[in-house]
This record gives sequence, structure tokens and C-alpha cells, in this order.
Amino acid sequence: MKPILDANLRVLKARFPIVYERILGVGDRMPDNFHYQEEKGAFRLMIQRGEHSFPVYGENKRDQLLNRWYKGLNLAGESLYALTGFGDGSHARHFLNESSTGTNLLIAEKDPALLRETLARFDCTDFLSNDRCVLGVGELDDAFFNDIQGAALTGVNEVNCVLFSPLHGVDESYYDRMRNELLRQYLVVRPLMEVNIRTATDIQENTFQNLPYMAQAPDVGELKGAFPDIPFILIGAGPSLDESIDFLKEVQDRAIIVASNSPYRKLINNGIKPHLVVTADPMSPTLLGFNNVSLEGVPLACPFSAYPEIVKRFSGRILSWCTFNPIVDVLNQRTGGKPRTPIMEQGTVSGCVLDLSALFGCKKVLLVGQDMAVRDDGRYYTDDSFYSDSGDHYANTKQGQQLPGNTQQKVLVEGRLFVYLKTFEQFIAKNPQVEYRNLARTGVRVKGAPYATYEDAIDWIGEETRSSHFVEKVSYLLDNQGECPDLSLIYKPARKYVEELFEEVLTASVETEMLPEKFSGTNYSDNKQMLALLNKAGQVNTKVDSNKLYWNFLFEGKTKAELVKYRRIIREIDFPSKAWATSQRNKEYFWALSEGCHWLLNSLDKYFENTERDR
Repeated sequence: MKPILDANLRVLKARFPIVYERILGVGDRMPDNFHYQEEKGAFRLMIQRGEHSFPVYGENKRDQLLNRWYKGLNLAGESLYALTGFGDGSHARHFLNESSTGTNLLIAEKDPALLRETLARFDCTDFLSNDRCVLGVGELDDAFFNDIQGAALTGVNEVNCVLFSPLHGVDESYYDRMRNELLRQYLVVRPLMEVNIRTATDIQENTFQNLPYMAQAPDVGELKGAFPDIPFILIGAGPSLDESIDFLKEVQDRAIIVASNSPYRKLINNGIKPHLVVTADPMSPTLLGFNNVSLEGVPLACPFSAYPEIVKRFSGRILSWCTFNPIVDVLNQRTGGKPRTPIMEQGTVSGCVLDLSALFGCKKVLLVGQDMAVRDDGRYYTDDSFYSDSGDHYANTKQGQQLPGNTQQKVLVEGRLFVYLKTFEQFIAKNPQVEYRNLARTGVRVKGAPYATYEDAIDWIGEETRSSHFVEKVSYLLDNQGECPDLSLIYKPARKYVEELFEEVLTASVETEMLPEKFSGTNYSDNKQMLALLNKAGQVNTKVDSNKLYWNFLFEGKTKAELVKYRRIIREIDFPSKAWATSQRNKEYFWALSEGCHWLLNSLDKYFENTERDR
């Protein structure tokens, strides 16, 4: 059995490292409620109920049982389904074999010992290697759900749960908790993925424009762990900020005050200069927070993808970070620069500020204006923010859910604010060494950040003047930043890779487009022209894989959106001839890559050609 187990574990180690670790951690423990019964050289999975046991998949006619089960599921396309229980893997394999390419599967198994015993007896590498399959086992923590935050949710429009009754019934409470947590995770992840796809081209174009201003900017990691003795105040734009102004004036020299772009204007107009302002959104509305207000003497922290006009206005006073940006990775590789520090980007810039507080090593963090709730009058942002310019600081008071408030029994939390709330709570739970307090009187209760009155918060922060240390450290970094490196180092190798790939996929696209319709018949499947084009996809993928760094560079732009569109198109392609169907799928793939390559080549020439010519 060991060769079978080893083969399965190799797949798990590559695709699901958390699952792999949890199986190794089982040791010699046997499954709690299951055992395998050997009959005539075959293994049959049994559920143990006291002194009695019964087969999970019935006494006989397993295939009929699985067919009836699957036909009764009534699946919807472009969905993620959570399957309760791994069993011996046969129902999961059946699901993946019978379902369409737009249907993804999350298999949840409570007992890692059962999973180990199954993987020791059955080769499950076929479906565990399937990109549509993700796997979670054991404790329902963040690690359990890590693997759904990628390909499993790409193109997914909804999340559902699939019951396999014999396995689900062993521990209904576990699988019900899994289902509820999965839905919550989906609420957090899905909007972020949609935004990521929608803004991919903006992120790349912004990065191209920002490089002359940010390539030499100090990395926020230079401040790692530098301020453990200075309290940190995170300023959000919730309506409770209106009543917190006097408090902030009193403590502005005692703590590091960091604001997102949304409340910046409110602070400046009330005589409060934050020690750092943070922006992360790549789109233009964020600029409104910096219009008609002084920027003098305030440094900016932002990613390379921030809105370019904001970056220009803060030129020379920028601290950078880079969570994931292949353009910056190429620059670092070509210049010998150090990797940039990643900062949490999860839909709210306040989340980035929260992550900075941990990076700085601050042991006390105070949330101000972080209501994450809708007031009775519909307001969920302070009046003097850029949201108020267009009336967007009001929300629909009929939508959302009622949750416990800091000083009210219940407050209204609409969908987007709920995502922010969970982002904060997860982060706080991961940083138990930090004390958090919440000053938002009218806000939602945040687990791990108890509400504090102004008097309590003043005592908690202390009397000592300490913010000057932060100001001095940041000023030193900004005053000693170097010169912008040679940006043509990005242009030449990236363009060469993309140009070569573009030539190959465009040729393949046109040739496949010109295949005569008669080839759709099954009697043409072995035609030389057809076979040559079927082999073309492999050649293209070899070129794609020839340089992972430059592929990421290409993918994280227009190519990403084109490939998502491609996946949706191919689900509708179905012909009698398997070879013809494959060629048509390949054609859509080639066109998607062509569009992405063409866009990137034009962008590279637009932003870097002059740099290259000048040298």
C-alpha cells in the first residue's frame, strides 16, 4: 500500500500542503468512526455504530447508487460545490467525471486519519490533480479554506453544499459549520476576485506609470518592528470620526496616526496632520480625497499599482509595498534589488493600514472612525470625506444584517461592511500579542477590539510624546532614497518573451480559424492538418512555461480577463468529433492569449520605448 500512499501524498504536497501536513500529523491513530473491511482482495469502507457497522456505499450495485445520487443533485453551472465527506473517494471522482468544466468541487473531510487510510488503499491522483478539485481536512480554520481562494472560485457565480448522506450523518454539526464558514469565505473572497479581474489592466498601466516615481522609493519593510513602544491609531472614515476630532487633537503627539485616503480631508480641515496617509485603490475616485487640501509634510504609503496622479502629487515622499506585482518582480530580478514587502490588500484600504500596524511592531492599536455599520439615518461615512461629495456616504438602511454594536444592542451591517468586519476580526485573531481598542461609539462590535470611551483611550495611550521617533525615522528614509534605476531593463526581456509568444499564438489562431467546417466530422479526426493544430497547444504551453516570471507579467494584465472569458466560452463548445471540439477550444485559447499579448506589447512600447531609445 505504501507506493499508492506515496503517490497520493506527492499530489497533496504540491496542491494542498495544509492537508499534507495534517495527514502526516495523524501518526498511528485510526479513524474515529470508520474502518476498512477486506473482502476477496478488495477494500470496503464501513461506518462503525457501536457494535454494528454498515457499508458507506451499500451492500452492492455501487455504480447505481452513485448514479442515482448524482442525478438527484440538480447542479448549476459555474458553481463551487462543497462535498461533505471524502469516504473512499468514489463519489468525488463520480462527481468530477460527470459534471461540466465550469463546476468546481471542494471536498471536506473531518477526520485526517480516514483520509490517510483511504489514500493508502486507493489511487486518487486522477481527481486530486484535477484543477476543479480542492480539498480540506480537519479543523475548520483559515488554513482549511486557503485553497479555495484561487482557481476554485475563478468564474464561480455561487457556492452550494452537496450532501452524501452516510458520511454527512457521521458529524452533521461539523459539516454544517463548514458550509456556513464556506459561504462567509465566499462573501469575502469573491468580490475581491471580481475586482482583481476587472482592474487587471488598470493595475499594470498604473505600475508602468508609477515606476519612475516609486522604483527608488523606500520599502515599508525598512520600518519592520521599529515602533513597539508607540501606540498606533488607525483612522477610518466612519461617521463616528465626526465626534473623535477633539480626542485626536489631544493625542496626536503621543501615537502614530495613520489615515486611509478617505478621511484625510476631514483630518486636515480640522487641524490634524496624520503621520502617514495610505492609499491602495488603483482607480481614479481615490484622488478625490486629496483634492483641494494640503498635502505638505505628509508621507504616503502605497503599492506600485496606486492611482498615478496621487503618486505624482506625493513624489519624493512615498513608502512603497508590493503584495504581488510581476512587473516589480522583474525589476528586482534585473537590478538585483531586494524583494518588496507584501501588505494585506483585501478590498478595504483600512485593512492595509491594519497590516502596517503589525509590520511596525506596535503593541497597542486603536481603531478610530472604523464603524463598519450604517447609522439610523443611513450614513456610513463621515460627512467631510470624498464620499459625501456625491452623496455616497449614505447606504440602504433596508439591506444588511443586524449585529451587536459597541454601545447599541444591534447595528445594521450591509454586505460590503460585513466583509470588512470579518477581515478585521481574522487579522486581530492572528495577532494575540497586540492590544486592540475600538473608539467607534456607533459602530459594530469587533471581536478582539473592545470598545473604549475617550477617557479610557487617553489613559490607555498614555501621556508620553512619542510620535516624533516615527517622523524622524520616515524622514531619514525619504531623504536618503537613491536614484531611479534603469527602467529599460524591464522593457527588453519582457517584450522579447511576449513578442515571441504573440507570433506563435496569433499564427495558431488564424490557422485554426481557417479549418474547413467539414473537419467537424469524426472521419477527419486523424487528418494531418487537424493533428498538427492539436499539437500546437502543447507547443504554446511549452513557450508559456519557459519563463514563469514573464508569464506572470503577461498574465496579470489583460490576459487574465481574456482567459476568464475563454473559460466561459469553451463550456458551450460541444461537437460530435472530439478532435474538432478540442481544436475549437484551442482556438479560443489562442485568441485569448493573442489579445493579452497584443495589449501588453502596446503598453510596453507606450511607457518604455522612449526610455529604451534614449539610451
